[in-house]
Amino acid sequence: RLPRALHPSPTRQQIEAGEQFFEKEDLNSLKENNSEPWQEGDQVLAEAMVAPAAAIAGRNLESIGFRHKYGCIVLGIQRRSRIIRQRLTEIRLEEGDVLLIQGPPQKVRALHESHDVVLMELSQTMLPRYFHAQRAAFIFSAVLLAASTGLMPIVVAAVTGAAAMVLSGCLNIWDAVRAIDSRIVLTVAATLGLGMALQVTGGSAFVAVSLLNALNGAGPGIILSALFILIAIVTNILSNNASAVLFTPIAVNIALALGLDPMPFVYAVIFGASCSFASPIGYQTNLLVMAPGHYRFADFLRAGTPLILMLWVTFTLFVPWYYKLPLFTP
Repeated sequence: RLPRALHPSPTRQQIEAGEQFFEKEDLNSLKENNSEPWQEGDQVLAEAMVAPAAAIAGRNLESIGFRHKYGCIVLGIQRRSRIIRQRLTEIRLEEGDVLLIQGPPQKVRALHESHDVVLMELSQTMLPRYFHAQRAAFIFSAVLLAASTGLMPIVVAAVTGAAAMVLSGCLNIWDAVRAIDSRIVLTVAATLGLGMALQVTGGSAFVAVSLLNALNGAGPGIILSALFILIAIVTNILSNNASAVLFTPIAVNIALALGLDPMPFVYAVIFGASCSFASPIGYQTNLLVMAPGHYRFADFLRAGTPLILMLWVTFTLFVPWYYKLPLFTP
């Protein structure tokens, strides 16, 4: 529609009489074939990433009312370094999705204040505000000190620290609520129930005995090493939280079956569940950097697998030596 141009819209656009439609065309030929004066556009393009625990995650653009809410339109969506080629209004956004956004400069800059998206261009140049940085660092240090010295349980210390962050003004209630990832809470709750079921039904003991039978004749050090690498593999398929909750009762039952101190086996769970390097779905941060960094699944495998193997070898050599666990049975 000339002289005013219509930009792509995620909703249906009614066609009016006198409108003209253009396909891909050379700019100079367009100017030659049109007598209307050309002016500089008032629109800019930017990339924005869906933030962790964003309210818009799991919803499509139409239900969000993205254009009305932010004053911008979405031209394309990139997920895990791949462009999604389907109707934009049907795509449910996920954390880590990169949106190609078009809108007026002031509206695009206003996205920097949004809790739902991270404006990638501005995020490279604008620094966070450090008004409450010292206060937050003091609270964080106090939580670590209270938990490490045994002054209070780590759960109590963490909850107290979170409350202190809100009361001191470092966070507001909205930021605190947004920081709670409901999917992680549900995953941990489900795996806690599964872990309890394994204990009550004897499932964890069965898995422990099965692993010991599979490694018949191996020493405690080899069993500990096998447990570590098994957890490291599973944590890249599920998540570190789910793997830790799931394998803790199994590790304890293995130690009890061998008549050994459960502590090194618990360490195997802790360190093994933290080896979520070889998959973008193993840990939330991996997924968030995948699209902006244009990484592929194979990139995580190439970079993460050597790290896992290095930690596995280090754990296998150091922990059995420290706890005096023989690698092989005499």
